[in-house]
Order: sequence, then C-alpha cells, then structure tokens
Amino acid sequence: MVSLIFCLSGGKEAVMGLYARFWRYSIDTYGGAPLLLLINLVQIAILGWVVSQALRAQAERVAPGISSEARRIRAARRAEIWQKQVRPVAMTMMLLGPGLGLGMSTLVGALGMGALGDAMGTQAGAEVLAQTMARAYREISYAYFLMVGGTFPMLLGPVIVLAARRLDEEGSDARGGDPEEVLLHTLKSLLAVTEAQARRAQADAARMHALLAETLQRGAAA
Repeated sequence: MVSLIFCLSGGKEAVMGLYARFWRYSIDTYGGAPLLLLINLVQIAILGWVVSQALRAQAERVAPGISSEARRIRAARRAEIWQKQVRPVAMTMMLLGPGLGLGMSTLVGALGMGALGDAMGTQAGAEVLAQTMARAYREISYAYFLMVGGTFPMLLGPVIVLAARRLDEEGSDARGGDPEEVLLHTLKSLLAVTEAQARRAQADAARMHALLAETLQRGAAA
C-alpha cells in the first residue's frame, strides 16, 4: 500500500514537472510551442481518421452482410466528409504550420541574437555575460525547434492526401464516376433523346404529309 502511494505521488510529481516545463517552453517561445503542438496534433488526428476510414472501407468491401447499394452510400458519404470538411482543415494546417513556425522562429532567434550582441557590446562582467549567452543560445535553440516543428505539418499534408486517395476514388465510383464524365454522359444521353424526338417528329410529319396528300387526291377524284 505504501509503495502504491509512493508510485502515485511520484507519477503526480512527474506530471507536474512536465506541465511546468511545457509552461516554461510556452512562455519562452511566446506561445509558439503550444500552437505548433496543436497544429501537429490536428494533422496527426486527421491522418488517423483517414487511415481508419480506409481500413473500414476495406473491411466493408469483403463483408458479406453489406449490400452493394449500402456500400456505395457509405463510400459516397465518406468521400463527402473528406472533401468538404476534413481536407480543407488538413490543407489549412499544412500551410499554417510552416508560416507560424518560420515567423516565431525568426522572432525568437532575432531576440536571442540581439541579446547576445548587446551583451558582447557592453562592458559586462563574466557572470552576466555567461548568463546572457546562455539565454541567447537557449532562444536560438528554441528558434530551431519552432522551425522544425513548423515543417512537420507540411510533411504530413501530402501523406494525408495520398492516404485519402482511395476514399476519393471510391466516392467517385459511388457517385457514378468523375463529375466531368458524368456530365459528358448526361449530355450524350440528352443528345440521344433529342435526336430520337427529332426522328419521331420527322416520321410524324411524313405520315401527316402522306395523309394530307391522300385526302387531297380523294377530294380531286370526287
């Protein structure tokens, strides 16, 4: 029982230590670290959703209890959610991450280099100079961290799009193919119907003309 209490207290202290460290990183990076962490978590969650939906679609293709019509409806619904809701968020995070990371890394790096230049340009003591240099190098390392963390969502974006390619294809097949192909097929069908109606109208006109000629001939003979 005592060992369990010590383990729980130790785990709580570890969690509090991580929280305090994360809070210090957030302050030192002027809020850049939590924002980049949030963007990366969103991208990872989107990738997880895409992979789970692809696995579910694959399981539905081999499931014997699901009809083809129900499978087509589910595929169309997945593709609609991906195209209208998930993909815009993924593309936004892919563009927002590098921009935010580059901007925050430039800000933090410039502040660190400025502090280092001010310390070297003044007649400061060795202890003050060492503290200033340590803080400047820490800010420069934070700048590199922000720059690398900002590029991660940009790298995840193409992976997400490639993983969701199967969802797009199945949704397109469920809706009857590519929208341009569907439009072309519809136009061809309308053209065929129009031609059939035109031929029918010509046949009716020919019969009417023959009937009228026959009527005129009978009237002339009488």
